Amino acid sequence: MPNNFLITGRPGSGKTSVIEGAVELLRARGFKAGGLYCPEIRERGERLGFKMVDLVTGEERILAHVDQPSGLQVSKYRVNVANVDEMSEASIGRALREADFVVIDEIAPMEVHSEGFRRAVLAALDSPKPLLAVIHQRTASGFIGAVKSRPDVKLFEVTPGNRAKLPSMLAELVMEALPRTR
Repeated sequence: MPNNFLITGRPGSGKTSVIEGAVELLRARGFKAGGLYCPEIRERGERLGFKMVDLVTGEERILAHVDQPSGLQVSKYRVNVANVDEMSEASIGRALREADFVVIDEIAPMEVHSEGFRRAVLAALDSPKPLLAVIHQRTASGFIGAVKSRPDVKLFEVTPGNRAKLPSMLAELVMEALPRTR
């Protein structure tokens, strides 16, 4: 049975909300989450970039921003690869050591420019701990395609019809996978 649960869907479909809902349900049952969220940075309604937030410590760093002077460009954003390396290795590593399950939001083109991020994602996927992750929908090749095609992965697409049910379904799947890690 897979213990890596990946959520995909169109932009704005509610992928992060689904993960947050599942995490809340699991925390309410006493399970500890670890890993990363990558929320948007917005000013006056305009998306200017993304930050990375460690679920355990609350530490935040810039992932990508329109005003970042250097870094690899993805769309209109420049990626701070050093921040991604440091945050992903620290946050995901901490989750693998200290948490009951791992959260990664999101496995996407910006993040995969980081070798540290790719290593941390593979460590989480290979771990016996359950993984809840958002993964980029449109990419089917390279690192993202390889993650999607792993036999230990179950992929869920968020749609208007299943968005409300997915958090509880994912929480149940994580709980079923948890006893093997304790």
